[in-house]
Amino acid sequence: MKIGNVIGLMVLGSVLTGCVPEQEQRAIDWSKPHIVVEAETTRAIGGVSEVDRKRYFCVSDNGTGFDKRMTPEVYDYLVNELGISFGRSLGPVQWVAKQLKEDPTRPGYADVTGLKTQKLPEPGEQFVKDFGPNLDVASHGNHNAYPAYMGKHMQEGAEYHGTPEWIPENIDAAAELAAAVMKYNYTDFDRPKYFEPLNEPHWKYFVDQHMADWHLAVQEKVHALTPEVKVGGMCQSVSYFFRDNYQNFNGFKGFIQNTQGRMDFYSFHSYDYLRWRDGEFKGRIQSGIALEGSLDLMQNYTVNEFGKEVDVVVSEQGGYAHHEPKGMYDGEFLAAGIMASNYPNADATSWDYEMKKRSIVCFGHVSSILANTMAFIDHPHTVQKSVPFLLPNTWSWDTKYYANLYVPKHYTDESEWVGTHMLDFYKFFRGVDGRRVKCISSDPDLQTRAFVDGSKLYLAVNNQSWRPEAVSLHGIDAKQVEIRRFGRNTDFTAYYTEETIATPETLELPGRESVMIVADLGKPIAEQAKVNEIMCYGDKVIVPMKKAEFTVKVPVEKQIDYAVLRVGLTRKTESNKEAVITLNGKPLAVPLEDCADRLADGEYGVTKLVNLNVADLQAENIVKVSFPDGDEGMVGTVVIRAAVVE
Repeated sequence: MKIGNVIGLMVLGSVLTGCVPEQEQRAIDWSKPHIVVEAETTRAIGGVSEVDRKRYFCVSDNGTGFDKRMTPEVYDYLVNELGISFGRSLGPVQWVAKQLKEDPTRPGYADVTGLKTQKLPEPGEQFVKDFGPNLDVASHGNHNAYPAYMGKHMQEGAEYHGTPEWIPENIDAAAELAAAVMKYNYTDFDRPKYFEPLNEPHWKYFVDQHMADWHLAVQEKVHALTPEVKVGGMCQSVSYFFRDNYQNFNGFKGFIQNTQGRMDFYSFHSYDYLRWRDGEFKGRIQSGIALEGSLDLMQNYTVNEFGKEVDVVVSEQGGYAHHEPKGMYDGEFLAAGIMASNYPNADATSWDYEMKKRSIVCFGHVSSILANTMAFIDHPHTVQKSVPFLLPNTWSWDTKYYANLYVPKHYTDESEWVGTHMLDFYKFFRGVDGRRVKCISSDPDLQTRAFVDGSKLYLAVNNQSWRPEAVSLHGIDAKQVEIRRFGRNTDFTAYYTEETIATPETLELPGRESVMIVADLGKPIAEQAKVNEIMCYGDKVIVPMKKAEFTVKVPVEKQIDYAVLRVGLTRKTESNKEAVITLNGKPLAVPLEDCADRLADGEYGVTKLVNLNVADLQAENIVKVSFPDGDEGMVGTVVIRAAVVE
């Protein structure tokens, strides 16, 4: 991290002295990188302080019959030890539609009589006890899933894997069928909580009014039969809204406009597209501080356009090692080349070698999932669900699939379940629950979140940079802590470790490493204070750099404990990345993130994070953004998060 100027940090230090816990004995040097935790101060975001594990730590599985599909040992480990929940199902309408005939009395409509009278299997008693009244799954529809007798609405040139892609022409019939499936093809226990009519539609349907009308009709029909099911879309395949100077947001914006902002939620997927270049995994990064700006943009737009924030569902997220040929599984051919260059004399046919090779793919996927989750968990007021694309097993159709938590030994012996490094995501976040607590970090490269549950403090830190980072650590009132580390070795294989150590004064993270510190203070950590971070959105979105001036209203009549300026922007890869930002005419100390080069593949897409001096805030604030090398680029969104004392 490169700091803009020391004077700015001295001002920052004068503002944040209230962050020092009473038990803190060691002085904080505010001019150096630091993380300061205040475990007794509850942190709400948009009014939400409690952690809902079902939202974030789920598997990409519909949950139905899970207790029967897993061995007792695997079920116990995943459910009771790691605390997984369920996240995703694909194609709820397609299979049913194939079984139903056209209603002879209503041409173009399905005869759902058999669907209404079927007897569904009941879930096991212990399964229901473990997961409560509903599995909380997000379900999205397959392409070309509706019967041909409902007609085909097509956009010329729209294809899905070489096949023309269409959506149903008879909207009323399609919506009725979807509603019947939600009502009659599930029990109350496994019925999806969220339904997206179509998974990752072709871009030509984004601003198609017929597409929007179909979604609205499905919402109306589903609500009539199962009001507990939320309907949304459009399930866009990417989240890099900043691409092509934010033109990538136009389709999503069009869908929101065409549905008048009325969907129960709006949805997209978020994947890092990893490519091997120059001895490193590069590629277009959408996670971490790039994703923060995309999340802000959607809300900034809907607040300005419709006067409200909207809920968000992310039914898939991860990091995909893209390479052709892919090999036995996605990324395998690439990983094989990396292993061969590091271990030219090793036995490439051994199982140990295979699992090390596989861990290269695992690291890319899990590290992206972790960075995404750290962003989503900081937007609990809007993000209702984020589903890591991690599957318990796919042995019925591919024992080698890249996203498996478990593979059969040698990919053939299904009597022995072998855990992959994909499990590390759940190991890392094991136990995280309770409430969010205040945590101030000066380093934008380090995603930093803190939580308290009973007597335990959890501090999660993710290094987004390829470079090592070191910060002074304050506010952990324990002599020793458990430390979990997830990262990669110099040969790009993954590692996950856990150990108990003396509480460190300095936290050091190698490049791309994630650390979870767990401190047990021996007694419940009581709430002594509470802040609520209020989102203060700029008056406009997606502005050319030469006109990048924004007005942001902040409730300064309230007591504000701290505030953070968030500026989502994009520039060409080769452009200067050191932003010049002023607040009410005063230059700010804007850190330059060490991961800037990692975020600059295709374009530079980032969210600049600046800790503000609360005394500088006014009821109406003018934020100006520029760069020393000229006006190239766009600013997508400007938001001030103001932590109001409650």
